[in-house]
Amino acid sequence: MYLRAFRLTLLLAALAVGVAAPTFASGLQVSPIGLHLAAAEQAQAMWLTNTGSETLHAQVRVFRWTQVDGKDVLEASKDLVVSPPMVTVAPGDRQLVRVIRQVAPPSDGKESAYRVVVDELPVGGADKTGLKFVLRYSIPVFIAPAGDPTVNATLQATVDTSPDGARLRVQNTGTGHAQIADVSRHDGAGKNTSLLPGLVGYALPGSTMSWPLPPEARQAGALRARINGEASESTLVVDAGSR
Repeated sequence: MYLRAFRLTLLLAALAVGVAAPTFASGLQVSPIGLHLAAAEQAQAMWLTNTGSETLHAQVRVFRWTQVDGKDVLEASKDLVVSPPMVTVAPGDRQLVRVIRQVAPPSDGKESAYRVVVDELPVGGADKTGLKFVLRYSIPVFIAPAGDPTVNATLQATVDTSPDGARLRVQNTGTGHAQIADVSRHDGAGKNTSLLPGLVGYALPGSTMSWPLPPEARQAGALRARINGEASESTLVVDAGSR
């Protein structure tokens, strides 16, 4: 199972409209990029490394991760705790952060999902352009159900079309998550067209998600994607162009 974290550079303050953002280079690195706790595991470790030339400060928080009406929802949770929640890392050093489970594993046979959010805290005020930036990591964490049964994603996918464009709709009726990446269209002539390269998103157990597709998706052909980092692509929609 391959998990992927995403990094976001967030604009926190802009004092002048139309000013180009300067390049922001941070030394913060987080590993691993995903955690999976077996039912018997109480904790796992994360490392925050500072590869930059200045001391960095970061806040680490935990959120319960669900999906409602096709959107990711993060809610503050005490099911998992992190220690320490605030860190200071000198240049070239690293800090261990423990992610500790406080509740029993899920009893419904499905894995539960959380995200550990690591926010680098700005030092000082805005720069001379009036801009302030913060680097964020959002690390997926999955907890196996009681008894550690094998969990799998069971996906049903369609392409929904409207005057606003096409969307890939994926329903997961299984017991495990699906990480969806590298969506492409394969036509009958053997031509492959990349539609959504890289990480597209996750479909958690019992949830339905959707993502916008480019106009090429309306053409005839099967839609395929890489699920949970597998080497071979899986067919999601047999003939997207006919829908």
